[in-house]
Amino acid sequence: MKLRTRTNQNNLLLVFLLGTLFAARGQTFVQADDKTSKKEIFIVTNHAKMADNLCCTFDSVLEACRSLVEGNDKRILNAGRAYQKRFGKPLCIDRYPSEEATKKAQWLRDWISFRACKGSTIVLLGDEKSVPTWQISLGEISFTTDSLYSDLDGNGIPDTAVSRILGTPTMMVRQLKGKKKYGSKAVILCSEDTRIHLETRAFAKSLSQLGYNVAIRGSQDDETLTDSDFIIHFGHGNPSNISNRFGETFISASAMPGLPRSPIVFVDGCETLPVGSPLLHSFLKQGAIAYVGSTATVQGMIPARFSNELVEHFLHLRAERPCSTLPQLLMDARAAYVQGHPGLSDKLSQLGRTGKIDVSGDKATHLLTVSEWVYYGDPRAIMPKIESPKEMSRQAFSLTKPTYLNETNSSWKVSFPTNAEDGQAVLALYADIPLSDRGDFLLSVQQNNQELSRLDSQNDTMYQHIGQDCRGGYISNDTYRARFLLPLAEIQGKQQLEVRLVKGTSIMIRPGTEVDVWPPDFEERIGLRRTAPDRSKMVTKQPVKVVGVAKLRSTGVPSFFSIDLSSLFNRSHNSLLVGGGDNASFKTWFSEDKVSANGVPFLVRRTCSDVLVSENNTENVYEIKGIEASAQSLHFLIWGYMNPRDPARLQINFSDGNSQECEFPLTEWTQAASPVAFDFENTMQYFKHATVAHQVVNIAHPEKKIMSIASTSGTYGLIAITLEKD
Repeated sequence: MKLRTRTNQNNLLLVFLLGTLFAARGQTFVQADDKTSKKEIFIVTNHAKMADNLCCTFDSVLEACRSLVEGNDKRILNAGRAYQKRFGKPLCIDRYPSEEATKKAQWLRDWISFRACKGSTIVLLGDEKSVPTWQISLGEISFTTDSLYSDLDGNGIPDTAVSRILGTPTMMVRQLKGKKKYGSKAVILCSEDTRIHLETRAFAKSLSQLGYNVAIRGSQDDETLTDSDFIIHFGHGNPSNISNRFGETFISASAMPGLPRSPIVFVDGCETLPVGSPLLHSFLKQGAIAYVGSTATVQGMIPARFSNELVEHFLHLRAERPCSTLPQLLMDARAAYVQGHPGLSDKLSQLGRTGKIDVSGDKATHLLTVSEWVYYGDPRAIMPKIESPKEMSRQAFSLTKPTYLNETNSSWKVSFPTNAEDGQAVLALYADIPLSDRGDFLLSVQQNNQELSRLDSQNDTMYQHIGQDCRGGYISNDTYRARFLLPLAEIQGKQQLEVRLVKGTSIMIRPGTEVDVWPPDFEERIGLRRTAPDRSKMVTKQPVKVVGVAKLRSTGVPSFFSIDLSSLFNRSHNSLLVGGGDNASFKTWFSEDKVSANGVPFLVRRTCSDVLVSENNTENVYEIKGIEASAQSLHFLIWGYMNPRDPARLQINFSDGNSQECEFPLTEWTQAASPVAFDFENTMQYFKHATVAHQVVNIAHPEKKIMSIASTSGTYGLIAITLEKD
């Protein structure tokens, strides 16, 4: 009896203590409803690690921290000391990828949750080694992210803004002090034509309405970059540079111009923010005050369906909450994204607990998009209104009141004029559709009684090219907010547009629907071409580089010898940095080291680096020396990327000093276009193929010794070369 009484007393004491603990935690969160507490900033540090790294400059960083939290030292949280005291070992991580990073990050998030309130801003001070980040695994995709720190209660819905500040002491102090003056200049680096690209158009419109002078650039322009307060990019990327779809570099880490206006940088390019990103550090070093971007694969080339859904939420919230900081807008955009997709919060919660989840298809893509986006730099940065709105294009028509189509064959009509001096006219159609009808609606769009397009939700993943429509949207509560960009026929005079509801219950055409008429010299003005550049002319800009000396190996089949490229390969085919922006990820291609295509044997490599690709997915320019053998033909296993329009061009160099120019066609590897030697399936819904082609080059003088093979042009990956003798 006494034992039971003691146990009950202990249980009561435990309940009391837990109740007190959760009451205190709950009380902290209740404060988040107060406007003042929502603006609070909490700085999370690892004092010991930073003191070791910064030495005598640590005090200047700490002083800037105190200024940021307005002298309230209780909001500077020394997580490193707490972890050391709790576990007897340091909080820091030695290297990434790291199995322990997620466990430490999860502990840190829980530790922060008892000290900071929802709606506040958490600043992680220091790099990912001193203050760990999550190491995430989504099936075959692996990346790091700070985004899960924004979910303090672990329910999968972001509730706290997060920023990370890193770099040299000077860089950190600049970010802690924040952007003091917002200028009026912005630049958008666009991989696709802004006239018909949902993401760049959305940012261009938003910035111009805030009074910014928005420059749009389709090619490199360091002078404009140097003179910009906002730098927005939509295109391809890797940890060292960002580029357009032609493979032309906008900015590289090694050649970053000075950025004296302390710009805010928003990059929609793949994998620009892994741990230790050279591009991020270069931006911050050269003067950038903040950087928003992704640590993994961006689905931005699928307009609006995934990545743009986050951008749409971000800009919509900016219009509603003009005083919100960029980290807060990113947090709220991610929360809106999560809440718009049933079950996504549960998956995100699981990801926060374990760091890994086995999903595929749409669920994997949604999880990737909502997890990978992170913010670095000034936690108080905003997108302020600077001046009165600027006009980027002539507005031929703009809808100011909502129009409802509530029954089949009901329509909305509008007239407007086009002039001889006008360029391309584009209809931007914004429609609110009940979420229940998203998969079962159809709109017909006509210009002068001729049907231009039929719009439904089944085709909202088309690539963006001028001359085709671009479509997508995002979910807000019980509504699907569809976005359509439709190039109109270039006809002068009075135009009549009609949008007819062919199928569906109720659609609202939203204010903001408009017809933009762009300048006729728009492409020349921004340096963006409709067609790919002449690859042969680009060869003089990029000399052939020697990648190594080859050796011949027997394939086991008479007359066929493999050119051993194993020491020359520079990339794994499973790398998400290859694929021309499609970023298809295939776990394995070949199950054996020896394969055959059209009766020709090839020796392939199946581990580590197993393909030869250009360093930044541009022209694969190289020279392989030391062959010293005659042949009647050369056989190649290759795969093209960036939707190549031009062939691969080769130069075969002989021992007598002469050479042979030759070429073979290239096709996009994710489209299974002929010729196909091997076709490997992928789990990603929209990129189901990894196709490898077998191409043959016949040697004009088989009696001569081949000394080297030089690739002078072509966007492709090289897998194997087999030499065929007489």
